Amino acid sequence: MSFETAFERIVGHAHAKAVLTAALATDRVAHAYLFHGEAHIGKFLTAMAFAKMGLCPHPKIGRSSGRPTLASCGQCPSCLAVDSGSHPDLQIVRPDGVQIKIRQIRDLQNSIVFKPMIGSRKWFLIDEADAMNPEAANGFLKTLEEPPDHSVLILVSARPQALLPTILSRCQAVRFSPPPLQALSPWLQKQRGLGPEEARLLATLSMGRIGIAAEGDPAELKIERDRILGALSKERLEDPADLFSQSDDLAATPEQLDRSLDTIEIWLRDVLIVPHDPDASLLINQDIPEQIMAWGRAVSTDAVLETLTLIHLLKRAAPRNLNHALVLETVLLKLRDAVIGESTTGSKTGEAGRVRK
Repeated sequence: MSFETAFERIVGHAHAKAVLTAALATDRVAHAYLFHGEAHIGKFLTAMAFAKMGLCPHPKIGRSSGRPTLASCGQCPSCLAVDSGSHPDLQIVRPDGVQIKIRQIRDLQNSIVFKPMIGSRKWFLIDEADAMNPEAANGFLKTLEEPPDHSVLILVSARPQALLPTILSRCQAVRFSPPPLQALSPWLQKQRGLGPEEARLLATLSMGRIGIAAEGDPAELKIERDRILGALSKERLEDPADLFSQSDDLAATPEQLDRSLDTIEIWLRDVLIVPHDPDASLLINQDIPEQIMAWGRAVSTDAVLETLTLIHLLKRAAPRNLNHALVLETVLLKLRDAVIGESTTGSKTGEAGRVRK
């Protein structure tokens, strides 16, 4: 029987994987974890791999470079059931629409009290845990206060600040960061059979997010990026009607808002770097250095830094619970001040302002 670690297919996150492997190898798995970090960077994939290795009845424990290693067989009924989504001791909770509702939490509570059917633990993965509505969050807190000994609860969230502090305090936090592009590109070549240039472009356009890079089409991602950056042109920012229309379009869903804010944030990061990067080797958007340089010449460094600070604050404000278009509108208005100049926009405030409900 050949053994493989379920973590091998996930690029990056070395520290998180080491912590989780050690927990399994020493049988010191916590009752509740919070996997947090940016969206689409492999948090849920890691949670699934963690559960798969924890459920395998024939794991192989060893050591490498002084650290414990754990490998699942990948072929037993348990491993195959995890792969097919039919394992009786693995339950996944995802938003029903835009929220996780009390009904879903009650289903979890009804299931968690029963002992595992196959292994020694039951695993519960709550994806986008920050989507729990208040009633669901309060109900889930009761489960966290006294979890059964045989249960493992893993909350996955890109917005942990939206979770109740009492939930956060009862979970072991495991932070995830995007893998470096230089690691993601070779991984894409191996996993997707891409050529070096296509893999590098996909790694760049996905902004290091494994969940997007694993399935994304480079051409479609480039079109999406260009569509978002098109809203930053002087002509579009100057037109109030166009600015508001772009805000509605580029923040139509929470996921679209995330992509728009991330794309703008990385663009501004490139604007700061390009004067000090003559060969464009450090840029994320390496295929459009001329546009970045031109934009940088038109906007002050202070304005770029102020906008980046605003984006950071808006992200921390848990925009899932805010008016999505208003969030993006706030950023575009800030960029309009940067591109056109505040003195020229003051007279347009009345014309451009609108009330959102």
